[in-house]
Amino acid sequence: MLAELHTSLQHLLRERGLLDVRDVDIEFDPPAKAWIAARIRPTLNLFLFDIQENTELRQTAMETTRGNGRGIHRMPPRRFDLRYLISALTTDVLDEHLLLWRAMVTLLKHPVLPVELLPESIRRHDLPVQASLSKGEDGPRPLDIWSALESPPRPSLLYTVTVPVDLEIAIETPLVFTRTARYTQVREAGAGQDVGTHIGGVLRDRKGLPIAGARVSVEGRVAPEATTNAAGE
Repeated sequence: MLAELHTSLQHLLRERGLLDVRDVDIEFDPPAKAWIAARIRPTLNLFLFDIQENTELRQTAMETTRGNGRGIHRMPPRRFDLRYLISALTTDVLDEHLLLWRAMVTLLKHPVLPVELLPESIRRHDLPVQASLSKGEDGPRPLDIWSALESPPRPSLLYTVTVPVDLEIAIETPLVFTRTARYTQVREAGAGQDVGTHIGGVLRDRKGLPIAGARVSVEGRVAPEATTNAAGE
């Protein structure tokens, strides 16, 4: 669900936040020093640093639905607060401020995320997905987060999205990890270290359908391309 929600946030910022898709990347990575240094294009980054249940919105009464002469009792979804640190990364401080300002105005305009941008896994609960900018009074402050990441502090926003989570839904999506392998040639004096990254997953289009026969490579690196199979893997 998190990946689908992040896609919704990307659509919100791009389609309603005046962010040119050709000029600005939107990422969801920890803004560590090395990651920031590797950025080539202007980037708006939403770092998910905290997940907590919103106990004020918890409902304990069972929900009952009826159909075909039967009654089905289910526990209502829990509500969880997802907290993000939003920062803008550019080579020019004025561009950085402009990018962050546009993101702030866009998010303030949508205290409830538009239903049409939400994935079906969230939309089926028929509950509003509330979102707000916060002051960081009930958790880590931006300065604390930057310090924990050992990165120089930057102007940033704290953004909270409250999403429903159905505890009775089975998760059938395969779990995919990225593996990084490092190799050193020990026979050659002073030889550098080779790094290889192995990424697995399914390539999908905007409708969620797998894409077959697509060539995939790591942007900015010279490496052999991989081709997706009939299942988009």
